[in-house]
Amino acid sequence: MQRVHRFYSDDLFIRATSVISTPVVREMCALQKTGPLAAMAMGRAVTGAVLMAAQLRDKQVVGLHFRGNGPLGGVYVEASYEGECRGWCDEPLAEVPLKDGRIDVAAGLGIGLLNVIRSQPFEKSPHIGTVELISSEIGDDIAYYLHQSDQTPSVIALGVILSPVGEVGAAGGVLIELMPGATETVISTLEAAVAKARPLSDLLSEGAGPIELLKNYTGSIPMNQAEHPYELRYSCRCSIDRVERSITMLGKDEVQNMVAEGRDSNVRCEFCGRTYKIELARLEEILASFSTIN
Repeated sequence: MQRVHRFYSDDLFIRATSVISTPVVREMCALQKTGPLAAMAMGRAVTGAVLMAAQLRDKQVVGLHFRGNGPLGGVYVEASYEGECRGWCDEPLAEVPLKDGRIDVAAGLGIGLLNVIRSQPFEKSPHIGTVELISSEIGDDIAYYLHQSDQTPSVIALGVILSPVGEVGAAGGVLIELMPGATETVISTLEAAVAKARPLSDLLSEGAGPIELLKNYTGSIPMNQAEHPYELRYSCRCSIDRVERSITMLGKDEVQNMVAEGRDSNVRCEFCGRTYKIELARLEEILASFSTIN
């Protein structure tokens, strides 16, 4: 069972999460029919969201919306405390030239903003925080948000390994956060361990697991594992009811145009690719409901 692993240090000054996210990243990219650039960007982003969500509480959800002026357009991912995650990209087949032989995610996103959306049960509206993209490499931008918004110094490493034909071979990541009150000794010890860490991509290529990923960045610091039994899975909450509500939100004029076409409409979910057929008769009923509302 793939799941997020949570850890804390003996003195509680350090908390961390690590994950091998290969299955969900692979499924997401297959559903989105991504090219290599989008696969790398979305894989890093959803892994980061999964790591952040594991430090929340029951039923809480975190969404990350990267909005840049690069060819990828927007990248949106979200994950829940219970391990459900999903994502989409405006331009999944976008391309940019390689940089030093590597996929250039920063050029794909370009200059822009990161919106972090945190939702809690029974909350009327989510909390949204916004920061500039400081590198557009995904991980640095998440760490910057955590420092700016939560005043939490963090180390985050995210990696996606692609095959020569662009398929997802491995994906994973680590998030390490310093808690309030951390002493200079704790900080310097962690900094020294991080400085000696091997590239995450090397560990993923070697088949390392979540614990090996963590130890790569914490070194000799004693870390204890916390319970987090939820299976990591790609999950979409779309349904015919949600689709019909979204059509209603388009407004009377747009629904009237759909009816005027005189045929059924197909609506595709951006997250899972599922197509819903809305029959003409149902569109007419939705159109008639506007008169009832007014």
